[in-house]
Amino acid sequence: MRLSEAILLGSTVLAPKAGGQHFSETQQGCALGMAAVARGCTFRTVIRPVDDTERRTLGVEGVWGDWVLERVERPCDCWRIWIRRKMRIKDVIAHLFDYHIMDKRNWTLEQLVAWVETVEPKEVRFEDGPSLVIQRRESLALELQRSRQEAEEWQAVRDAFETRRASRRKRELS
Repeated sequence: MRLSEAILLGSTVLAPKAGGQHFSETQQGCALGMAAVARGCTFRTVIRPVDDTERRTLGVEGVWGDWVLERVERPCDCWRIWIRRKMRIKDVIAHLFDYHIMDKRNWTLEQLVAWVETVEPKEVRFEDGPSLVIQRRESLALELQRSRQEAEEWQAVRDAFETRRASRRKRELS
């Protein structure tokens, strides 16, 4: 499935909302979130710090391929000082959706999809795609497991400290 097709398909599942890929509590999302849902992706909270420039489009290249990292001229005429003229494709999609579709309302989702069709590869190859996504999910799962283990270890240390402290207090009071 191509990104352009997935955006349209995903728009039947998620209501549009700017500012993030996916809002699970309200079943809303942006164009990239809609496409990811249509592709069968799931969203998880990222524990590690993420650079602000990546936060909005994190993981998109793992789903659609490295072509979304290519820098292209954006199709809108927003002021250059406000936003760079050449941007990564995934950032252009996020900008067009958030600002032009949701805020200014001078673009439609169909216009965004038509623009994506002009920059996406004609043939879709996912030789590395699915395994890359699985690896990222596995590494995230390992990261979560490590985080849980650290929390359990810290709780055990706290419990031991509290037990020792309570024991001392009993002796002092006796």
